[in-house]
Amino acid sequence: MAAYKARLSEDLDRWIAQGLVAPDSRQPILDSVADARRIDAGVALAVMGTILAGLAAIAFVAANWDAIPRLARFALILTLFAGVCAGAGWAALKTRPLTRDVLLGVAALIYAAAIGLTGQIFDLTGDPQAALRGAGLAAALLALAGRANAAAIVALALIALGDFAGPAGLLGLDLRWLAVAAPAGVGLALAWRSRSLAHLAGPALVVGWLFATSDILPVGYLALAAAFALAAGASRWANEKAVRPAGVIYAWMAVGALVAFAAAGLSSESFGVGHRLAWLVVSGAVIALGLHDRTGAVTAAGVLSIIAAVSAILMDLGLGLMTAAGVFASCAVLALVTGTLLRRRRVGP
Repeated sequence: MAAYKARLSEDLDRWIAQGLVAPDSRQPILDSVADARRIDAGVALAVMGTILAGLAAIAFVAANWDAIPRLARFALILTLFAGVCAGAGWAALKTRPLTRDVLLGVAALIYAAAIGLTGQIFDLTGDPQAALRGAGLAAALLALAGRANAAAIVALALIALGDFAGPAGLLGLDLRWLAVAAPAGVGLALAWRSRSLAHLAGPALVVGWLFATSDILPVGYLALAAAFALAAGASRWANEKAVRPAGVIYAWMAVGALVAFAAAGLSSESFGVGHRLAWLVVSGAVIALGLHDRTGAVTAAGVLSIIAAVSAILMDLGLGLMTAAGVFASCAVLALVTGTLLRRRRVGP
């Protein structure tokens, strides 16, 4: 918001010079833009103190683990979890959303640890993948109950760890849980206007669907690329409507579309040269779109994609590393010269 206000101030100066805005309207317009909420030192120290207190309690229990009877260990775990949840409830009643958010995230982590510790206390055997997924579902419930970004982030992380700790499997299908949890995380990030959750839900959605099943056909990758492209278009529209986290999702959906399109050709030789040429065209289009929207992450994704496409073409031609280095160096010089000429033409004599 501070960057937007500074940009608006510069725009107002230009509009006043052009006669589009009355000089007396400048300050009222700037005053109408609310300043972003800042976290003061007291709040930051309180959050750090809460996290450190939780770590101190966990460290104390771990240091005296062997000396504590089994039932006492179990009671300590339950007491710690209940105490953190009670603290989150108190913070909600006192209208302290940041404290509530942090405490619910800590509670989700304590619950995940409690599953493993309970099994160790009572010598219970179980499936680590099921334990991680169960802890992820519990964290998701905490996130929904308290509208907590931290708990939602913990939920996505635990479900992702559970997915890759064993085979896929959701409702009897060869499908990973992250393929369902990540879109839900994206929806929550947009609904809650949470950029922090969007920064994790975006890549989780890309990874979750790229590895949704154990075997994806090349045509499936093309369909997935089209789905990511549609999602990128929807996120771009939401970003234009000033939905704050949509810009983050837009960039990650562009990355997903490019990666899925590349995987379609790299996983099969049936597409041949046509795929490589299409890959170059698509990458160039993404670069142009990123420049048009002034979205650096989308532009960077297109640049990396076009480099990967050129590298794939060079590998297909059987060229060595020195030849590839020469090609990239020539392209770099050409890009620098072209950019310099375009800049001179725009600036003028």
